[in-house]
Amino acid sequence: MKTRISCYANFDGSLVPRSGNYGTNFSYDAFRTAGNWSVDWSWWGKDPRQRELSDKLQAFFESKGTNCGCVFTLEGQQLENRHAQGLVAVNAVASLAANNPRWKRYVEELWNTPTPDGSERYYEGLLYMMALLHCGGKFRIW
Repeated sequence: MKTRISCYANFDGSLVPRSGNYGTNFSYDAFRTAGNWSVDWSWWGKDPRQRELSDKLQAFFESKGTNCGCVFTLEGQQLENRHAQGLVAVNAVASLAANNPRWKRYVEELWNTPTPDGSERYYEGLLYMMALLHCGGKFRIW
């Protein structure tokens, strides 16, 4: 069984290790963070740092090319080679706050991504479903 290490992103974009038996790498738990700030920007548009964070995130993954891994050190070294559908989904949601022309590429990649299945289908499937709702304009505040 693999041990997963994780961190979370502060509101300012800095990454902080999770407490407990986690390391200081960007990993699965960190995926959803970009979705949080991007939806916040799309609904309220109050903090311009959210746009900067989305631009930085998308630029990082663009520099890694297509089908890049999903676990990285804070220095950007790839630690896992798996193409995570959940990360594809959240990178598309980051487009809600992005202020660059690359946003369209991430939304198109989401539309072309098959529904998650297999051992990661629960978590990645949730990120995928929520991303489709957000990017399709169907996620509403009730």
